[in-house]
Amino acid sequence: MNIRPARAAFARFMAVAGVALMALAVPAANAQQPATPRPAPAQPRGQQAAPAAAPALSTELPPKGTMVVFFDVEAVMRASSAMQNVNSQAERQRNALQADATRQEGELRKAEEELANQRNVLSADAFSQRRRDFENRVATIQQQLQTRRRNLEQNYSDTSAKVQQALTESVIEVMNEQEYQMVLPNTFIFVARSALDVSGEVARRLNRRLPTASLPN
Repeated sequence: MNIRPARAAFARFMAVAGVALMALAVPAANAQQPATPRPAPAQPRGQQAAPAAAPALSTELPPKGTMVVFFDVEAVMRASSAMQNVNSQAERQRNALQADATRQEGELRKAEEELANQRNVLSADAFSQRRRDFENRVATIQQQLQTRRRNLEQNYSDTSAKVQQALTESVIEVMNEQEYQMVLPNTFIFVARSALDVSGEVARRLNRRLPTASLPN
């Protein structure tokens, strides 16, 4: 008798858990956050940067009726108190998941060693049953980790979408009140005068409209 199948099951658990934690190192909804058109310090992939301080954005507006104005998407999202809430909550949940995976990894290693020690003590049938029980335990933990990872990604995506919807509504509000003909995100701007930047007012409206947001557990 041998415990190769059990070792294979444990190896699969380690592979899945590792992939899950690597995926969570950068929240999934990063893909939904507006891209920045301006150079920024590169962040190592798989690491979460500390939350940046909210930038000081001027709320001075271009003249009423200006044809085209723009706003800095990244700066507004950084200044969003709701988005700051979401990011800090996601980081806490990610750390909790990582700690739980590490704990269960240790428990499985111990269980695998105990199973190996019983190989020459138990009968063939009894050992086979213990091995199947171990493999089932590994599979169950794999599924639980994958489910929690997917739930965290989906919750982050859904909550971020609410912030982005509030951002859209804030931009439209500024445009209508100031009678601007067009408001563009700076991702579409090659060059423009800073006097046409309405980021500060958009951020102010966004924080008033959605001051906080909660990420489901």
